[in-house]
Amino acid sequence: MNRFRRTGNNHQSSSSTKKRTIFSRNKSDRNSNSFHHPPLAQFDACIEACDALAASSSRQTSALVTEHEDGKQVSQEETLPECSVLVSPDGALLFTSNNENSDEKYSWTKSSSHHPTIGHEEEYESAILTGNDLTPLGDYDSNGFSARGWDADAASNALNATKGVLTCMEAFVEGLAVCQKEKSALMAGCCGKWSSGLEKVRLQHSLKLEMGGSRVGPLLADGSSLANALEEMEKYYSSCAESSSDRWREACCDEYHRQPSSSLQNDVDQGNCANNATERGEFGTRAIDESLIQGLVPKMRLAVTKAEERTRERELALSDIRSKVLDAQDNLIRQKEWSSTHWQRVKDENRRIDEVVDQQVKAQNELLQKLRLEKDAERLEVSATEGTLSDHDLWEMVKDVGSMEEFEHTGYSPRSPRKVPALNENEQADDAPPSTTIEEDELPHVPNISRASIEKESDIHELRQAALEADDLVEDAAGTLLNIMSKLDTTNRSARVSAESGLLSECNAAHQCMRSLVEMERAALQVQMERLRALEEAVAAVNVRNDIDNYIRRDKTFPGGSSRGGDNDDGGVAAALAVLNSHSDDFYDASKTNITRPIFFRGWADKGDEEDGDDEIEPDFFKAIIKVLFEKKKDGGEETDVSKREKIQDALTNLSTVLSEHSQQGSIARQAILYELNNQRSANTVIEDEHKFESLCNLFSSFLSGCGRESIDVSNAKMLMILSQTFYFATRSELDRTTRIYVKNKISSHDIWDDDFFWDQALYQCVAESLKKSGVLLNYVKPKDDESSSGQKRVKWHDLSPKEYSDAAAQVHSVVFAQLGTLSHSMMELGCGISRACNFVRRLSIRYQMPLSLRITLIQHLTKSEA
Repeated sequence: MNRFRRTGNNHQSSSSTKKRTIFSRNKSDRNSNSFHHPPLAQFDACIEACDALAASSSRQTSALVTEHEDGKQVSQEETLPECSVLVSPDGALLFTSNNENSDEKYSWTKSSSHHPTIGHEEEYESAILTGNDLTPLGDYDSNGFSARGWDADAASNALNATKGVLTCMEAFVEGLAVCQKEKSALMAGCCGKWSSGLEKVRLQHSLKLEMGGSRVGPLLADGSSLANALEEMEKYYSSCAESSSDRWREACCDEYHRQPSSSLQNDVDQGNCANNATERGEFGTRAIDESLIQGLVPKMRLAVTKAEERTRERELALSDIRSKVLDAQDNLIRQKEWSSTHWQRVKDENRRIDEVVDQQVKAQNELLQKLRLEKDAERLEVSATEGTLSDHDLWEMVKDVGSMEEFEHTGYSPRSPRKVPALNENEQADDAPPSTTIEEDELPHVPNISRASIEKESDIHELRQAALEADDLVEDAAGTLLNIMSKLDTTNRSARVSAESGLLSECNAAHQCMRSLVEMERAALQVQMERLRALEEAVAAVNVRNDIDNYIRRDKTFPGGSSRGGDNDDGGVAAALAVLNSHSDDFYDASKTNITRPIFFRGWADKGDEEDGDDEIEPDFFKAIIKVLFEKKKDGGEETDVSKREKIQDALTNLSTVLSEHSQQGSIARQAILYELNNQRSANTVIEDEHKFESLCNLFSSFLSGCGRESIDVSNAKMLMILSQTFYFATRSELDRTTRIYVKNKISSHDIWDDDFFWDQALYQCVAESLKKSGVLLNYVKPKDDESSSGQKRVKWHDLSPKEYSDAAAQVHSVVFAQLGTLSHSMMELGCGISRACNFVRRLSIRYQMPLSLRITLIQHLTKSEA
């Protein structure tokens, strides 16, 4: 037993306990998803505000209500509230006026209270809307471009390239101010720096990602209006050798809002007079805007500083969350390897214990056999001293030897009852000689072998406890990874909004700088009006949002430019994996939805009166009821079947009462009638008699009234909703579908359709059934490696590789999308209204974190079907 002496395992056990203690202490912090990383915290708050608005839109639905002549209020039109938010480039949540013209594009950027400068108004000028689900293209329709589906690294590359262009532009503007003292020679050198700076940016950022195109940002993209304007600007300044020193002094002044100098004012007045006198097109149609000239250099410096800070914070947030995801994944892998090692130690220890038990059993059997042989030898010696053995004694000894059983015993106790030879029927016990067989009591007492005592001397219990703790650590690590991945989803969405607003801000800054330069040269250089006109036309033709959109579209076609999820990459991967994990653990049994016939039926006799004979109902009773309702009319049989009709009516009344009960009796009756109705729809779906049709509708209504909030009740009500769209009564001809009255038309006013809990649970069951049928994880089945099972192992979401997360999430989103579309369409058919159906789609889409494009598709389908 020395092999079970406790040695190094105590250290391992204490080490695992220590790790467990540390994890428990930090578990609440690491599993919390309520914190935000400081760099993108404001953007995260905007994303959560957008989701909160969409999730709570059902309480904000507005309707135009008018009063009818009879005093009833009638809803004429229902409008869906906006759930989008306006986000500034710094992540601030902005507010817009309700009086703004909604038909005008980007109305929040236009205001008569300020001039377009690179200052406080930049928050609104470069702000973007996110979360729009009322238009077919969502945020694209609101902003003119969208970074959805654009790879985060490709967006970072564009931001850095654009920031580099702004830096070059800042240096260019400051160089121009310095070069005014040196006139034409230094200005030419400044243009050379500008051109080389652009080329440097182009070379630096065209090779950062995989080859396949020039990734230089929308400001340098070939064919964009911004690139054309920059080219015209370079041409213009190459031909211009003179500039006004006073104007550049104002441009370099930090005091933006002070009154311009007298010399500058004179130049402006003279320029306006010259423009009014010239006959050269549109240059003489408007006055010079001094605000575009004043403080140009500090504005550019501020724009570059903000661009660097925003880009740095965005990349820091992405790098930090990705590092946390990798650390969490590595931790999960280590914990799983640690758990596997512990269970292997348990296996090895069990094997060693089995070997010790077998050795002790074998030794004990050998000892007992030796003692028996010694007893036999002693008996033979005693018999020899007393006299010659008789034939009968020899025969008994032979029988004793033959009756000895094998001592190779596999149980924990080596002792077994001795087999005694049976007497023949003709032999008499009294005539037999006294037996000399050795009894078990004659042998010395040998202690039993106990496996439990051997296990106490070994480390099996500590090893098994350590293995269980290692399994707990695996689950904790998986939960931590899931929470960090949820934060990764939020960070990716925030990074996308930051990239959109950052690109828009930087490009707007470049655009505003070019406008300022145009204004300066327009006032100072009338002699070169033709070149300036070309530059102004190029600048006026700039469409920042269109250029960004074209660049993103083109960049996504290059290798490494498109994200893994494409345009649906804003869906919650963590939420989808959580849904997949919950349904894979059999939280919901899909077999409950199978329509089966009950094997036991209880009647509805009052107070169980045995004289009525109705305590038990035959299973064929429900089938007979349905058959009577759907049987065809018989000519001349109405008068003779009056009594039979009354019995049927009484049975239908009693059945309606039982169906509406919230009891086991009612549940069995509902299950039986649902079974018969499901069989009936394959035989005949039309009812020829109007009274029987009304009776069937009453049965449906009573059925729904008896359904509660249990899973089986929701499943039954959902199936009955499908059947209500099958059975009908034709007022004229069966071939004329316009004259059909379906059961759904009669039960559309039932209270169960107003219960959001029913629709939520119905979707949950539909998703569970679809996931079990589709088998999302069946392609990832792996062999089991634990000690207690064999065969195939049920794969959990954290057993997938990170590259498989998006694929599995996309399949879950497809299942939720299909089931959500089906149920929302059923809501419309049951008279719930377009507003309630759309709110249901919004609320459940947020709960399952579906991509915005799928939500838009469902809402657009519902609104078009209503129209």
